[in-house]
Amino acid sequence: MRILTIVSIALWLGMLAFFAFAVAPAAFTTLDRPSAARLVSAVLSRAYWVGLALGLLGVAGIVARGSQSGRWPDRLPLALALLMLALTAWPLFGLMPEADALRDRALAARAAGAPHAPEALRFGRVHGLSTVAGLAVMVSGAVLLALEARGGREVP
Repeated sequence: MRILTIVSIALWLGMLAFFAFAVAPAAFTTLDRPSAARLVSAVLSRAYWVGLALGLLGVAGIVARGSQSGRWPDRLPLALALLMLALTAWPLFGLMPEADALRDRALAARAAGAPHAPEALRFGRVHGLSTVAGLAVMVSGAVLLALEARGGREVP
């Protein structure tokens, strides 16, 4: 079951890295800003859903394996996987709807030379929170992978 967790979390992290380092930069260098923003939002929404599915697979692997003891280090992988799920659900269900509602008004305000308009500032805060959540998912996932990779042999 450890392999299920490792593969699902590694796929999740790979997807996030590909989005952050390939998809988003390519969109903003190839398309006009409003089109790029809509594309990135659509792709990110799908990535969040895939991340939730992969995270649930990772949790299933951890839970199915069980814990040999009640010690904290044995519970840490499960805690990290649940944290990753929460930090993915928050932007998907809480931040993205708000960002989507603000995006066009924020872009219009910036284009009109008012980068400090309330909509633009609020969008910036929501985007920043989403970015921090994404980074926390990646860091938590990297720690989880390291813990799983160094974990002991499973008991059949």
